[in-house]
Amino acid sequence: MPSTPPEAPKMAWLARALRWALSVMLSTLASIPKTYRVSAGLAMLAILGVRLGLPQHLSHSGAPGMDGPFPIGCRWRDAQSQQNAGLRFWDVRRYEWWDGKAWTPDMPKACLERGVDAAAWSWPGGTPRTEVSCQDMQCTYQNLWYNNGRFYILVDGPNTVDPWKMSKNHHLQTLHVLDALAFVQSVQARVLPGNTLFMDFPYFLHPMAIGHWPEVLFPAFSSLQLQPGFRPARVLLMSLKRTHLMAWARTFMGVALSGTQPTDDLAPIVFQSESDSVWHQILSSLEGLEESEWLCISKLLVPLEMDLDGRRTFFSQADGHLFRQRLYAQFGLKPPTPHSRHAVPNITLHRKTSNRRILNLEELVAMLRTLGHVNMVEHSNDTPMAEQMRSVASTSVLVSVHTSALAIAPMLRPGSIVVELLQRNWRYQHLDESFKAQTEVMGDIHHFAWRATQPNQTVYLNPRDAVRFGNWTTEMCDTEECVEAHTTVDVVVDVEAVRQLLTDRLALIQAGASVEEASLPWPQR
Repeated sequence: MPSTPPEAPKMAWLARALRWALSVMLSTLASIPKTYRVSAGLAMLAILGVRLGLPQHLSHSGAPGMDGPFPIGCRWRDAQSQQNAGLRFWDVRRYEWWDGKAWTPDMPKACLERGVDAAAWSWPGGTPRTEVSCQDMQCTYQNLWYNNGRFYILVDGPNTVDPWKMSKNHHLQTLHVLDALAFVQSVQARVLPGNTLFMDFPYFLHPMAIGHWPEVLFPAFSSLQLQPGFRPARVLLMSLKRTHLMAWARTFMGVALSGTQPTDDLAPIVFQSESDSVWHQILSSLEGLEESEWLCISKLLVPLEMDLDGRRTFFSQADGHLFRQRLYAQFGLKPPTPHSRHAVPNITLHRKTSNRRILNLEELVAMLRTLGHVNMVEHSNDTPMAEQMRSVASTSVLVSVHTSALAIAPMLRPGSIVVELLQRNWRYQHLDESFKAQTEVMGDIHHFAWRATQPNQTVYLNPRDAVRFGNWTTEMCDTEECVEAHTTVDVVVDVEAVRQLLTDRLALIQAGASVEEASLPWPQR
């Protein structure tokens, strides 16, 4: 971008900068598939405004200060958080809603999916009983029933059906009646018509953990690729509140639901009513539904989770590459091509300032600077997605402790390297390999790890945790209490070990080694 001569008037400089920027935009857009050029151009204009220091009044959604897409006709913000009301984490929120001109306390009708009266509904095959078909790591339900926080399979006739688990947090109950139609006529019931996509956030105790969103959104994207004719009329999102659906998740959800082309709006989202208890939240009734009402979900697509013989990531490498390509296009970035093997590595070091801090950070940075250009970042829930994607597109080596910031690692360009710094005793249910599973399916990202193994490499932020777990071995630390204690630790990195790892792998990769050829065993737990 042109520099600003001290003597040049600001308006003249802006004119030159705009001409330069527009020429870059036009050449970049020419390399992007036609389907994505409109949304890519809009995203690039927004980024241009930031780079030139222009006022940023409106977001992608048209609402001031709101990053990322929202459900069509339904944009909200946490009013109490805006006022710094000192809420506890699980307190019930009060929201404000964007009416196109201003924030208002009145929820738009588009934010509630009430469905239609069951009395006026024409049942497929003349019956409201539930039909289920499971294949290809997903299940499709016809006429799945819901009442007061629980899902039901409606069964009639002489044969019984055993219940089963639908997702990590939600079981299916069997409701066996003599006559399904007679039962529905005897209760207050409504029907959600069309196609509904089911999403259940797996770790509801950590609703702001971005790192778990790929486990929901990547399988959902693959499920929709397997059923190209299934266009979701809505998303049924369980175990979360509206305030938990941050811009990162909404942006990735937009790509997951995009079908054949990007969109500025999400499909409507059905939430549960808010509770002030995490344990009540996962079983609270759906918004706008009375506890006595029964809801029939006409057709529900449920991607199978890892716990149910499903996947925690994309079903195939092709799905991962398609998702990455669409995400880059959404932000006006050139298609993700491999880095030049002869260029000096651009190393992005993600640091944390609350927990899992690197206590010998300066030493680590000094070492990394001997290997390439180093850029330190600290991306959080509030970091604009455009900024995160610019960082991802320019990064050839990403170094980070095990943190939610690594959720974006699968979107690195082909040939990129991830070096994950694992805290000690981090192994419960293969949590230490969760991000590796995401990059591994891409097939073109090198993912390595260093693991803290010595007690002096871990500093507990809670002194009580140090007393309880400081001398435990990895094998002993297989309880949720021990795992939670190791989320709030700081780390002392063996800088020499990381230097050796990176030096050896960089030499191989720059010589043309594939992901498989350059791979290393995952460090022992």
